[in-house]
Amino acid sequence: MVIRIPNWLGDAIMAIPVYYNLSQKEKIYLFGFEEIVNLFKNFSNVEVIYYQKENFKKNLEVLSSFKNEIGLLLTNSFSSAWLFFRASLKERWGYAKDLRSFLLTKAVKPPSRKLHQRDYYLYLLQKLELPNDFKDLFLPINNKMLEKARSFLGSIYNKPFIVIAPGAAYGPAKMWPKEYYKDLAKILTKKGIIVIIVGSAKEREIGDFIKENINKVYNFCGKTDLITVAGIFYFSKAVISNDSGLMHLASVLKIPQIAIFGSTDPFFTRPLNPQAIVLKKELPCSPCFKRTCKYKHYKCLKSITVNEVIEVLENLIF
Repeated sequence: MVIRIPNWLGDAIMAIPVYYNLSQKEKIYLFGFEEIVNLFKNFSNVEVIYYQKENFKKNLEVLSSFKNEIGLLLTNSFSSAWLFFRASLKERWGYAKDLRSFLLTKAVKPPSRKLHQRDYYLYLLQKLELPNDFKDLFLPINNKMLEKARSFLGSIYNKPFIVIAPGAAYGPAKMWPKEYYKDLAKILTKKGIIVIIVGSAKEREIGDFIKENINKVYNFCGKTDLITVAGIFYFSKAVISNDSGLMHLASVLKIPQIAIFGSTDPFFTRPLNPQAIVLKKELPCSPCFKRTCKYKHYKCLKSITVNEVIEVLENLIF
């Protein structure tokens, strides 16, 4: 079976139970963006194949040897179904979304009730009468992954440090103010804790802002791949983040974490981690699910104070 995994890191992680359930039945091929799909290389009975963004011809070539396989789409887009159709996969299964049902051999009507994103993916398996009992989120950690993180961190890895992930690809309505993260970093370093900032190259400027004029703060935004970040999380005392893909990466590792929610609803995407604390303010306008605040005030985020985060953190790890 070829599984087109979600494009977003958080969604791909929340789909882990799908990979596990199906890999217990047969060998599966996870098809997705290289950096994300590589996280799942250590799962047993799993092989990864790379999806090339905006290279339809290359993707057809990659899929040419899988014509006798079942294709399972965890993506909801028309384009992903069109690719599997053009690649002539004998079976193409997925949700009846984006006017693509005619391209699928089995089109499942989306659930009518509200579900966490993990359960949204498992519901698809249930309706397709595929194994769906396993629900836990986990990520196999091996020595190679840990050694990569140790090598990157150098002498830092065995010192107490906390990781902050101040970005969110969706937009500023999911991002706690950078000024708050900076104040948080000041307090933590005064307590003798090293602060490590992680994220993509897009967050490098935010990381520089947080780091400026504070000792014991390291800005690694844009300098790591996801496997290295997973190792850094593993060695950390805690992770503090927005509702983002890195929030879910911390969650799957079951480490202490604080997840700050703004425009989105924790019901759908909260970290499924017994050591996670979600901070969310109930306002009349929230959740709005917008990328930016239409009122320009971002109160859902600004009303979560630095002192509140510190208090929660102390209860978590001190």
